[in-house]
Amino acid sequence: MAAGFELTPEELSRVDEISAMKRTATLVLCAAVAVFIGARILENSNGEPWGYIRATAEAAMVGGVADWFAVTALFRHPLGIPIPHTAILPNRKDQLGKTLGGFVQRAFLAPDLVAERLVEADVSARLSDWLAEEDNVTVVARQAGSVAATVARLIDDDEVSELLTSEILARVRSVDLSPLAGRVIETATEDGRHHQLLDAALNSMTDMMATQRPMLRNRFPQESPWWVPESIDEKVFDRIFAGLQTFVREIKTNQQHPVRRHVDERLAQLITQLRSDPAMAHKVADLRDEILGHPSIREWSQSIWVDLREQIIHSASEPDSMLQQRLAAAVRSFRNALVDDPVLQARVNAAVVDVARTLCDRYGDEIAGFVESTVQRWDGQETSTRVELLLGRDLQIIRINGSVVGGLVGLVIYTVGKLL
Repeated sequence: MAAGFELTPEELSRVDEISAMKRTATLVLCAAVAVFIGARILENSNGEPWGYIRATAEAAMVGGVADWFAVTALFRHPLGIPIPHTAILPNRKDQLGKTLGGFVQRAFLAPDLVAERLVEADVSARLSDWLAEEDNVTVVARQAGSVAATVARLIDDDEVSELLTSEILARVRSVDLSPLAGRVIETATEDGRHHQLLDAALNSMTDMMATQRPMLRNRFPQESPWWVPESIDEKVFDRIFAGLQTFVREIKTNQQHPVRRHVDERLAQLITQLRSDPAMAHKVADLRDEILGHPSIREWSQSIWVDLREQIIHSASEPDSMLQQRLAAAVRSFRNALVDDPVLQARVNAAVVDVARTLCDRYGDEIAGFVESTVQRWDGQETSTRVELLLGRDLQIIRINGSVVGGLVGLVIYTVGKLL
């Protein structure tokens, strides 16, 4: 069986099987011819019994040749003779493609038929049973992670970054930060917690003064009049420095120090202004917009997607990653809900049916057109080969049956003729 395209090993095996059946059918026809010749010779010399055998063989030859012609005419011209209405498949492959596409659409993609089969299938029950196997949960989680990684790779970074930046900045700009800032400061100052921050600042100041004393001492003469003796500068600096240290120490040790009360008063005033003063709210809004408009903020917001994408891609390929664990947990949760919740079961089944109906309605014509165009792209030889691979063995059996049935019919006709 010649073919202008590459055959699979299974198809090559089928070719050999069809060739063997062809030889068998031909041998049956040749056997009928041989019996006919022998019976015809013996009929003249040995009388009536050979007439029955001759009639049977003659009818078997007619049946075998007729079926050979019919089968061969489907795929090619018998004996290479361009007899009308032969080589049907090569000559009518376009109509075959159209008919096959319409058949697929009507018989397999009819929305009502598909919906009926899906309702009978009870997809939710089958899905929950399938997900009961932990290995299947892992498979679903990995496939979901792989899909997420693929989507992350395909999405344009600039477009997503710009979208995230616009959304994030727009959301932040829509928030009135003044009352929020007032609430944050109020929470921070409850029970005098802000004094801990003040103590930390005072400790840092004490350490800084001790560390920077030589630098401050060297700088002091530059700020004093030129005519002041250096010994005086030394004493003045020591007095000032000691006074600063004493002042800081008093603030640290005295919880009722005026500086601490001043800080409390200023913070209370700031909280009140943040909550109720429109001018302060306007200042906070201006500060917010100034900060959000800074290029570094935009760069930071754009880096969010890049970091997220890389994390998704990396986690999707790691079996024990947090992403895989969360996906597996989500699948288990869905499975448990699917087992226990009849409402969810009904929703899943209805969703599957709706999706199937939509796909059949929307893409049925396209699938039928795809089948039609695929067949039409085949050349005549390829069309014949594909159909013969599908039906060839059965067609050769038809040839054998034609010889057998023809012979039996011939015997019956000859016998009836003799009786009449």
